[in-house]
This record gives sequence, C-alpha cells and structure tokens, in this order.
Amino acid sequence: MTLRAFLIVVFSLNYVFSNAGKTFSRFTNKTTETLLKDGAAVIQAVLTTSPRHSNALLFIVQEKEAESLAVMQVLLRQELSWGYGVFKVSRQANSTQDDFFGLIRHAKKFRQLSWNIMVVVVSEDPKFIKAFADHSLQGRLLVWSSRLLLVTGLPLSSLQSLLKEHWTFSMMNAIVINAEMTLRDISRWNIYNCLPYSTSGAVVVRIASWTNKRGLTPFGNINLFPEKYSNFHGATVNITALTYAPYWTTIKTDNPDGTVTETYKGTDAMLLKAIAGALNFKVYNIPTKNWDEVAQRVTERASFIAPVEHFVFPQRMDRYDYSYAYEFASMAFCASKPKLSPKWEALYYPLADAVWLAVLVVLLIVPVMLFALNRISHSLHQAKRIRTGFVAEVIVGTLLSQPLSKWLPMTASVRVLMTTWLVFAFIIGTVYRGNLTASLTLPKYPPRAETIGDLIKTVDSVISPPYGGEFRAFFLQSDSVEFQTLARLMDVGPTVMEGLQRAADNNEAYLDARRYIELNIAQYFTRADGSTKLYVGRENVMPGLAAWPIPYDAPFRSQLDRLMVAVLEGGLYEKWGVDTLNEARLESQRRQKQLQVQQAAEEKLPTDDEEQIIRSLTITHLQGPFLLLILGLAMAAFSLVGEIVAQNHA
Repeated sequence: MTLRAFLIVVFSLNYVFSNAGKTFSRFTNKTTETLLKDGAAVIQAVLTTSPRHSNALLFIVQEKEAESLAVMQVLLRQELSWGYGVFKVSRQANSTQDDFFGLIRHAKKFRQLSWNIMVVVVSEDPKFIKAFADHSLQGRLLVWSSRLLLVTGLPLSSLQSLLKEHWTFSMMNAIVINAEMTLRDISRWNIYNCLPYSTSGAVVVRIASWTNKRGLTPFGNINLFPEKYSNFHGATVNITALTYAPYWTTIKTDNPDGTVTETYKGTDAMLLKAIAGALNFKVYNIPTKNWDEVAQRVTERASFIAPVEHFVFPQRMDRYDYSYAYEFASMAFCASKPKLSPKWEALYYPLADAVWLAVLVVLLIVPVMLFALNRISHSLHQAKRIRTGFVAEVIVGTLLSQPLSKWLPMTASVRVLMTTWLVFAFIIGTVYRGNLTASLTLPKYPPRAETIGDLIKTVDSVISPPYGGEFRAFFLQSDSVEFQTLARLMDVGPTVMEGLQRAADNNEAYLDARRYIELNIAQYFTRADGSTKLYVGRENVMPGLAAWPIPYDAPFRSQLDRLMVAVLEGGLYEKWGVDTLNEARLESQRRQKQLQVQQAAEEKLPTDDEEQIIRSLTITHLQGPFLLLILGLAMAAFSLVGEIVAQNHA
C-alpha cells in the first residue's frame, strides 16, 4: 500500500464553546490529548474487533494542536485503503452555528469520498457533544453504514441521558468509549451502546470493556456494532397516514367502554402490518390534518414512516427520503362524460353523406326513366299512361314501403325497372331503419378528452388535491408545453370528493392516482343502473414510481426495504390490491341494488325480479321526427292558406 495509503486531511476550524467557569469532567486534568493518548489502544482494539468494512477514519477532536500526535498514534496502527481526515476544534470567543455547519459540510464531503467511514469524536464537553449530535443530524453527516465512535470522560449518569436524547447516538450506528477513573488514573475503559428498542425500552448497555492487562473483553456477542432494527421488541413506532383508498383506509369502532378502536385496511396498510409483524412492533398513527402535515412529521422525525403511496418527486427529496419504490404508480385524470345535446340530425345519422347523395341521384333518375318507359309502352302497346306527378308519388311511396295498389306495370320493361327499384328500396329502407333504431337507442356522443393535449383544450380548469402543489411545481419545471399549460390550469386545494363532484357538474377535470380515482368513482359516483357521469382518461398524465416517505438517512431503511421486497416478490401486495378492489366493487354493487329497489318502491315500478325496467327514449333522441312533423304541418298550413287565397281570387 503506497505510503500505507495515508491521506491526512487537516481542517483547522475555530469554534467556541463557553465553559462559563464550569467543570465538565470528573477529572479536570484529563484533556482531549490525554484521552486520545490513553484511549489509543482501546480505539485500536475496537477498530480491530469490528468487521473491517470501514475504509477511512475521520477524527473530530477538541482542544489544541497537540492532539495531532495523539491522533497519529492511532492512525499509525491502521492500514486503511482510503485515508484519514482530522478536524480539530479549538475553544475561542465567537463560535456560531454557521461555523459548525461548515465543519459538518467538510466532514460530509470526506464521508462521500469514502465507501464507508469510522467517525471518531473525542471530547469531554457536553455542549460540544450535543452540538455535534444536532448539527451532524441536520447536516446528514452519518448514514447507517457509517460508524460513530464517541470517546469521552463524562460521568455515566450524564452520558445515559445524553445518548437517549439524541438521534445521532441512540438511533445511528454508534458506540461510546468511556473512561472509568481511579483516584489517580484511568483503570478501565467501558464501551456502551444505546439500544432504542429492547425488552426494557430504550437502554444504554455496556457491551465491552478494556484494560491494559486483559485487553478488549466483549460481553456476549462480539459484534460491537449490532443491528438495532431486526427486532423492535413490541415497541410502538409512530407513523402518519391519511385515508387514501385503496392504499389506506381507517375504520373506527366504538367499544362498549366508550373507547374507540382504529383498524386499518388497504394494500399499504396490509404491507405495513406484514412488516410490523416481522420486525415485532406496533404502530401509532399520529393525528394529522392534511398531507403536508403528514410529510412534515416525517421530516421532523416525529414519524418514522408515512406508509401511503407517494410519488417520487425530486422536490420532495429535498425534505425527506423514500423507502424502496414498491409501486409503479400512474397519475390520471377524470372528467364528466360529454353530454348528448338535442340534434335534429338524428334522422340523418344512419347513412353516410355519400349514401344520401347516391339516393338523391337515384330519386332523380328513376322517375325520369319510369316516365320515359311508360310513354314508349303507351305508344307501342297502348299501355295505360301515367301522369308525371303520379310517377314521383310511386317512386317515393315505394321507397317509404308503400304498396302499388293503385297501379301495376303492364309491360315487361316497366316491370323490370320497378322490380329493380323495389329491391333497391327494400335494402335501403331496411338498412336505414336498422341504423336509425341503433342511433336513437345508442346515440353518437361527442368525442371526449383522452390525452393531455385534448384535456388542456377541452376543460376550463384541472382540480388537484391539497398535495397537488408539488405536482404543479413539477409540471412547471418541465420542458413540455402541455405540462406547463396543465400546471397553469390546475386549481390546488379541494378534497377528492369536492374535486370529483366539480368534475361531474362542470367542465372541469380531476387529477390524482388512477387506482384512487377509479375506486372513488365506483364507490360514490355510480348510479343504480351501474352507469356513471365520470370517466377516466386513457392516457396517463405522469407514470412514475411510488414509495413511502421516511426520514433522511433512516437507520432502519435496510430492514424496511428488505421486507418490502420480500412481500412484493411473494405476490402478496398484488393480491391485496386485487382483493381490495373486488371488495369495493361488491360493496358498490350491493348499494346500487338497494338503491334500485328503493327507487322502484318509491316510484311503484317493478323490480328486476318482476320485470326488467326499460330505459325510455327522451326528446333528445327523438327531436328529429318531431321537427320533421312540425315542418310538414307548417308546409301544409302554408299550402292551405295559399289554396284559400287562390280560391277567393277566383
């Protein structure tokens, strides 16, 4: 190893931690330098005993320049593949939080350059240790793969409360080397670990000791950095979740003693239940008012998990981290189905434009040919001569399925022509009547928006739930003109029920997860006959991954992800999703049946068992015939007036 891979990075940073004339150690003559020199052997023993997964050492020491020699005393015994970093902090007069943030920022860069690191903090000052715990957490210095070693001479009573109160020491992968003093010197070094979850709750346990004669003596398991989250020992873990079917549904049950029991259903609730059973913990859902508060509790680490599907957005990762992306979620939109406006063209729809034109041409040609053939037959065979008006009446009448009772063709040529015409009229009439019946009962609805491009051209606004502000921010950052237009149309704030109701009543659309929209439409916006005013667009607005929000650098993430993957690979999550949707559909069908029976009873209509209720055609369907009749009546009245006027003048 070249130069034994020594890469010594020394940052000289000046900070102040005022003592206010107090003594923070049981032995005031023991400085950080002495702690390092006397503790070099025990630090070496800990590094040697622990699994060699750390490839770099990072020291954060307090006091003067003399500590470099003590640090070197430890470093010279190590053979690490990456390097060493030393941050020395001296007590001076004007320390600020920005200064400590600078230290953590540089230390984090060093950590990011290494695969894994061991961070060694040496201090006897409780204020310094507390400041390190707070700022290292805010600055994200440590992750679970990092190892923290605190070397201090604080009394055990002060040490216990300090470890339990701070996430950095209690939750992260940290141990404490504490000096046990005799009257004159250090007689023993004790090694402690704070376990946040045990049969006795959060405890500080001594896991090993070290003396000059006996060396390192572990108590029980030789692993000085145990896995803290394989068993929560029945502890209660705080979560935050709101109702978001079919992923999470809260059911409250009143007990006889007046208490209320909450149970949870849904795909994500079942997933959390499986994980809680494997890791042996119970959950407490912290009351929250909205989704912003759900995420805020995770950011504050008051909640460990928000076990409801959240889209993975870059702007969200500025506030919290995510678990394993267990769901390929898709955002969709729903809107009201286009209404069938009354149109007189209903009589025109059964045949295409070209067919109508061809029929018109035939109606002009056939009467002329029939009249000509009749004239020729009259001159040759003395056949009965028919008038021009009668020819038109015969052709139009037969086209409308009227019989030829007043006139029968006598010559062969006229018979051939009329036979051909009758066959043509039969086919055209049958086709028209069949298509007319279909168009009246199943009318042609206007086209509806199925893509984002159609949506932004059709609706007046796009409604989004309260958490939709992050979606709008994401759309505004996009280079797509359609996404930017969609963001400008978005109205963020209404609840899901308000949004769906507005989409059903107005020219608006509602934006949310596809499965969530479909379930709510099936449950609350379906009529008794199974139809609904709403539809879900074919195109996904934004397909993407979904996961659970968790705090940054959560030390339990590896256990959480491991069990989530196990559930997914076993097919359980998919089965829970299918079961949840089937249950919702059955419940919706049951309600629809009850509503249909109730409506039938109120209106004195026969039920489905007695007689199938036939949907009646409305004026919307039959406006065309009525308009045609009114037009005919108007023309007849006009003709009558003309005849009366002509008779009076005569």
